[in-house]
Amino acid sequence: MIADWLCMMQGDECLKQLGAYVLLIELKDKFEGHVGRLGDITLPAGVYCYFGSARGLGGMAARIKHYIFSDKKPHWYVDRVTLTGRVIEFLAVLNVHECDLREKAIAQKSLIVPVMGFGSSVCLRCPAHLLGIPSDSSAQLGKLSKTVGGKIYSAAALLPTTTAQPSIV
Repeated sequence: MIADWLCMMQGDECLKQLGAYVLLIELKDKFEGHVGRLGDITLPAGVYCYFGSARGLGGMAARIKHYIFSDKKPHWYVDRVTLTGRVIEFLAVLNVHECDLREKAIAQKSLIVPVMGFGSSVCLRCPAHLLGIPSDSSAQLGKLSKTVGGKIYSAAALLPTTTAQPSIV
């Protein structure tokens, strides 16, 4: 079933490519845990944007699959958060770097840095790749997409319990 889902997801030309993405992550409860070199952190319940890139085999489809499923071995900082919360939707953008997406998003003035260094341990440009959304989260990816392009996908539409193709929100 997972293989069928991945084939459907990889059928989308955008997701076959390398590029950057923004995950919209919902935490219904606060997150408390140890996150690599950051140590013990706390994130309040709420909605967060995580900015990342997929430059390896499988393109964005492989990376997004990793984040959506809960039966994963944590590898990246954001894995700890996606094990507690859930990815609601994501924006996939070709031929752009995640730091460029983050800069465009932070220019919207509505995002905050909840933990310095989260997801940006090797980044010299950004104080963090995880940003908190203090207000209306439903419009955040739409605003960013109008600025940078790309496609917005509903994570629920990509779960293996459905036969739906990735839906553009």
